Amino acid sequence: QVAVGLLRRRGRPLVTGMAPPGVAIEIHGMADTSSRMNLKKLMEQFGEVIGCHIGNRGVDKPVVRFPTQEAAEAALTALKNQQVWLDGVILGGDWQKSTPAPEPEAAMMTSRDLLTSKRNNRSKSRKRSTDRDRERRRRDRSRSRRRRRSRSR
Repeated sequence: QVAVGLLRRRGRPLVTGMAPPGVAIEIHGMADTSSRMNLKKLMEQFGEVIGCHIGNRGVDKPVVRFPTQEAAEAALTALKNQQVWLDGVILGGDWQKSTPAPEPEAAMMTSRDLLTSKRNNRSKSRKRSTDRDRERRRRDRSRSRRRRRSRSR
């Protein structure tokens, strides 16, 4: 039986995919030298951590995911009360905000557009050159036939 976000295996719920909304926390103020494993071990004091993602340092905010709302709330409370330290730095945090997917640019071409434009843009000179090649081959064939016929006579 499949429930939203959960599968049952041997009677135990198995978490699949991303954690349900409200249990992912963005971490603020983490040092660039801190590791993902150290952050994960630190946050495990509030409950099981099912995901810890740092992303591109300096660009993305680290995210820690908990399986339960209670564990996430305990971690967030400690972060907001400045009770969580990692590598000599006080960490802060907020609920993870979902960012909408960027809208495609109007002038952006799709791969289909690109292929069809190449097909339509095949130059007439290319067609002429293939026609010319065909004509040459036909002439060469007839010339060789003439030679064969004249030799056999």
